[in-house]
Amino acid sequence: MKTKILIISVILIFICLGCTNKKYVYQGETQGSTYNIILYAKQNKNFENKVKKIIDSTLQHIDMVASVFNDSSEISIFNAKDTLMNPSEDFINLLLKSKKMNLLTNGAFNPAIGPLVKYYGFLKDKGSNEIDTSYVLELLKFTVLDSIKLDSNKKIITKPPKYYLDFNAIASGYTVDKLAKIFDSLKIENYLIEIGGEIYAKGSHTNGNPWTVGIEKPPVSIYSPQEVLTKVKVKNAAIVTSGVTRKYHNSANKRVNHIINPQTGFPIPSNILSVSVITDSCTEADALATAFMIMGVDSTMRFIKKNNNCEVYFILSKLDTFEIKYSQGFEKYIIE
Repeated sequence: MKTKILIISVILIFICLGCTNKKYVYQGETQGSTYNIILYAKQNKNFENKVKKIIDSTLQHIDMVASVFNDSSEISIFNAKDTLMNPSEDFINLLLKSKKMNLLTNGAFNPAIGPLVKYYGFLKDKGSNEIDTSYVLELLKFTVLDSIKLDSNKKIITKPPKYYLDFNAIASGYTVDKLAKIFDSLKIENYLIEIGGEIYAKGSHTNGNPWTVGIEKPPVSIYSPQEVLTKVKVKNAAIVTSGVTRKYHNSANKRVNHIINPQTGFPIPSNILSVSVITDSCTEADALATAFMIMGVDSTMRFIKKNNNCEVYFILSKLDTFEIKYSQGFEKYIIE
């Protein structure tokens, strides 16, 4: 789930134009953030309540699977006991998808860095006032994702002591995909799902226009109002933004951002303010957005050339302003 510290995670601002079909809107709080869901369908007496129940039950279920802030969740039990018996299908899916993305990004995406996330104060713990380099390097020993094992019958998951698994950087995207599959099974053809800034848009407005999503202009501070820098059109695709401009805290009078490099154990000292990823899967876009922040522009662009199913858009700090770099394929999504 998204960390509750300084969480203002809707980096993407979606804009909806009018439609002729009935518009259904569902909003609320979940996973330490908010959700906004818009869909268009023919008016049906029980439709609105039916969808609301589906959304609520799905969000509650994922909370019981993957929230490190819920002591009764599967992941909390696993972190406390080092063993999880009869894991749910969703827990297994999250673990296997995490391992896949970890391998694909050469370790840049790693949900096993929980000990480091805790140390820096982005989970339940307050965090250290001073960064102890030797202790950080010691914690790195307990962040090897391959050390978390699923047995061949998918009945038992184990990990070594001191490990702490955290699906924060993938759970919201996974939840979006799960809801999208349910909506597809209900024959809902036009919808937008946003959870904590992670978005999947299906179909279009009834007037044929694509969904329009805004990438946020870098704010002056965490309290600055959101302003749209670039508008992009999204259809049958996911778009996720990860950034450091709104999620950080101060330690020993230094700014510590929430994205930690799994290779070094330290928060990234980067000029990357945010990165937006467009691809078919919101789960993968969620993981890649975090990984690309760590990999940097050059490595990410090489990755894009090898994996042509995703596109990327960077906002980089440059003296007192910022600059934009994006993959060649991203240009077709830009409206203005």
